[in-house]
Amino acid sequence: MLALLALAAALLVGLPTAAHACSCADLTPALAVREADAVFTGTVTNVREEDRPGRPRVYTFQADQVYKGTPAARITLTSNADSASCGYPFQRGGRYLVFAAVSSTGPAVEGVELSSGMCSGNVPVDRGTGPLRPGDERKAGHESLAGPVDAEFVQALGTPQPPAAAAETGTVEGPLRADGDAGAGDVWGWVAGGAGVVLLVGALTAAALRRRGSAAGRR
Repeated sequence: MLALLALAAALLVGLPTAAHACSCADLTPALAVREADAVFTGTVTNVREEDRPGRPRVYTFQADQVYKGTPAARITLTSNADSASCGYPFQRGGRYLVFAAVSSTGPAVEGVELSSGMCSGNVPVDRGTGPLRPGDERKAGHESLAGPVDAEFVQALGTPQPPAAAAETGTVEGPLRADGDAGAGDVWGWVAGGAGVVLLVGALTAAALRRRGSAAGRR
């Protein structure tokens, strides 16, 4: 029995668990902002797990304040499902300060360009919709890699913008636009273009008739 216990202990010690753990470099608030393509506070409204190797998750956020990037109301990003692969466990209904980037290191999901993870500097924050203030972490004493939400952190974030009412970012399906804005602006553009074509055709027709009339008169 002692020999078996000794063998089991040796096997446990020899397991390469550390090699599979997520390892992150030191991060400051300024560096977290600089390395991100999108920085915002928002609430998770949807979580979808992809049926593919690694089972990456796709998170949809309702943004309330945008510190960097396009001030969109709905932002979509990916993260690994496994924390050992540096995936960040965003929870549906939770509000977060999110740092996301367009990066080839995140899980690839067709149609989604942003990704985030444990090493990005994300912070769970108190519910609300206003700009962050010092001490707005959801849990007292919580610190991300970039540190607690203190005066230095808030200063590094800068002044946020409120998101556009219906704009969306994080996808690569086309240029950002508000839902339904193919209505007024595009319709008037088509009308103006069509009117221009009609006027041009009319002018060419009139010129042709005048030339025909002149030729008939000379005969």
